[in-house]
Amino acid sequence: MNRVTKKLACAAMAGVIGIGLLSGCSKTIDGTKPLLTCGEDTVTMGTGNIMLRMNQAQMESYYAMMGGSTAGIWEQDAGDGTTYAESTKDMIVQQLKNMVLLKQHAKDYDVTVTEDEQKKIEESAKAFVEANTEETLTKLAVTQDDIENLLTLYTYQEKMYEPMTAEVDTNVEDSEAQQSKITYCRFSTSDKQNEDGTTTPLTDEEKQAKKDQAQQLLDKLNASADPAAADMDALAKEIDEELSAFDTTFDGEDTVLDEKVKEAALTLTEDGQVYEKVVEGESAYFVVRMDSVLDREATDEEKENIVEERKQEAYNDLLEGWEKDAKFTVNKKEWKKAELTDYDKYTIKQPETEETEGAEETAE
Repeated sequence: MNRVTKKLACAAMAGVIGIGLLSGCSKTIDGTKPLLTCGEDTVTMGTGNIMLRMNQAQMESYYAMMGGSTAGIWEQDAGDGTTYAESTKDMIVQQLKNMVLLKQHAKDYDVTVTEDEQKKIEESAKAFVEANTEETLTKLAVTQDDIENLLTLYTYQEKMYEPMTAEVDTNVEDSEAQQSKITYCRFSTSDKQNEDGTTTPLTDEEKQAKKDQAQQLLDKLNASADPAAADMDALAKEIDEELSAFDTTFDGEDTVLDEKVKEAALTLTEDGQVYEKVVEGESAYFVVRMDSVLDREATDEEKENIVEERKQEAYNDLLEGWEKDAKFTVNKKEWKKAELTDYDKYTIKQPETEETEGAEETAE
């Protein structure tokens, strides 16, 4: 599942103990009409619309939390020739298709919704309906059955991932996941920022001064009693209090680390080894030390990432294969009526309890 799906799944499963209020204003939608069908399974417009509005509230809340403006967001180009509104609606349809496929293939993995889970789903859906006004439910075009259907689909989705990926090879060799750890100090040669907001390039003399500082640090490091254990940060501050040293882990595929620093570090084959020269990177000079050619903690974390990537690939491959054999019908005419606009705002409010009273997640 992608991150958005996981967030929505969490929001939906929170509904098992009570989904909060969603408020907003939308065009009239007939929630009883089918949005998509596949075999004996039908997803109504009501189910699709509630999922869309949950997604909308999550996205707008995220943008607001990050300090960005949500004005005009849905009409912006998503980068593939469609607007964010169009791509989001397409994503919802695809997620619903996947969820239907998971439900249809659940028997292949002996996955079922238990009586206890079904009871919680029904209780949650009932609580949602009771928590919202008739006007809100009408605007959402959603019924208790729609909420139950969505929660049921989410339940299958949550329960299917593990059995579908159970046969994935979890053995990863150190050589495949190897992460190295370095410490480096950066001497910036970027343009200077002026008080009026403009920038001024460093002169050749200023750049040479930066390189000389880097050489001073390299000399201090090599002259220390134990260069492998020396505090590079403290040595750098002896030269200039504004300098700092940093440690980081990386591998040969790293795209964040300065390319010249990475090239230099990859030549260091022993723990504690200091690169023999000042490294001239992009807009900076660097002093680099290899701390761990194979950093155990970072390598083990990368192993977990590789296994998860394998599982996600296997999971996606199964879904793609099932979809090729399935026959879906999408009611594009009705789905077009579910618009995403600046004039249609939704808010997910957490149910008020002694611990969460007053807490809410907004997307205004």
